[in-house]
This record gives sequence, structure tokens and C-alpha cells, in this order.
Amino acid sequence: MKTWLSTVCMVLAFDLVGALAQAPPASDPWIRKSSKPGDFRAGRLPWNSFSVELPEDWQLVPGFSTMLVTAAEKGRNNQPAAAIIIEHTQNTEPLNASDVDERLAALEADWVRQRDPAGENFEHQVKEFEGRRFLLVQYGRAGFNGRDHVVVYVMPAGKVMYRLICIAPEKQLAEKYQAIFAHVAATFKPAAAGSGG
Repeated sequence: MKTWLSTVCMVLAFDLVGALAQAPPASDPWIRKSSKPGDFRAGRLPWNSFSVELPEDWQLVPGFSTMLVTAAEKGRNNQPAAAIIIEHTQNTEPLNASDVDERLAALEADWVRQRDPAGENFEHQVKEFEGRRFLLVQYGRAGFNGRDHVVVYVMPAGKVMYRLICIAPEKQLAEKYQAIFAHVAATFKPAAAGSGG
């Protein structure tokens, strides 16, 4: 009986180890496509330097200078809710994938901190999605209705540095907005160099 039980336990243990070895890696909650793609639509934008899917019922607001466009959630009773700002800056030299590293992430976090000095608890990471390296900077700050959480996706594309600046009420981040921001970031695709814009 003991031999049989030992054999069964070993088989189960090997099956479990094999299943864990073959399990797909958990997807990153900060960049992945939505399980509800119908809630998003391709952004109808006046240039072709990138493509992105934005929340279907959010309003697009024109930008100025480095800020290209803002997608703003229509809040209840005209109260501000969440927003996604897409901006770009021009680098003097193109960045290679190997340039998108911890050093650049720390520099970007410092730059974001200088732009929003009221921010607190800054964190930065280097991430990769579908073969593209990017930076993620997160922090908290005072908002219109309590604390806001700000997530900045920094996506280099040659000489252009795109930033998706996502802002949402901290209390609703995990239950509602994180998946929205993750889908927008996952669908953001810079055009091939030289395709115009």
C-alpha cells in the first residue's frame, strides 16, 4: 500500500511540475489587450505617425505643442474622471532597444518628477511587450476628488519619445482603469520610421 501511495504521489508531483513548466507566463496587468475589445475603437486622428485604440465612450480633445491629444472620460455631473494624454518629444538621436534600460528609466522618472513636483512615491520600471521595450513611471498626487494615480508609459520610436500619460482616481484604479490603460498601451503602435505624420 505504501509503495502504491508513494508512486501515486510522485506521479502527481511530476504532473504538477510539468504543468507549471508549461503554463503560460502571467500577463502584465499594466500592458495587455482587453478581454472586451468592443469597448475600444481605433483613434480617428489627423496624423499617421502612430495608431492606438481608445475607450469607445471617451471624448477626444485636441492637444497643443508636444501634447497631441487627450482622451477624457465623460464623468457624471460634469465631474472630472480619468484621462489619457498622448504626447511626443523629439530626441536628437534615435534610441535603440538597448538604450531603453534602467538608467533611462531613472532619468525619465526624474523628468516626470520635475514636471509634476506635487507627485509622490515615484516608481519606474523597464518593461517589454511584443518585442518592444518601454518604460513605466507611476506615482500618486492630489486630484479633483481625492488621490489620483498617474501612470506614464514611455515608448521610444527612433528619434521620437511617445508618452501615454494616464490619470485616474486612485480608489478606482485596480477595479476599472488599470485594464483600460493596459489596453491602450498594448495597442499603441508607432508607425515605421519615415512614414510621415
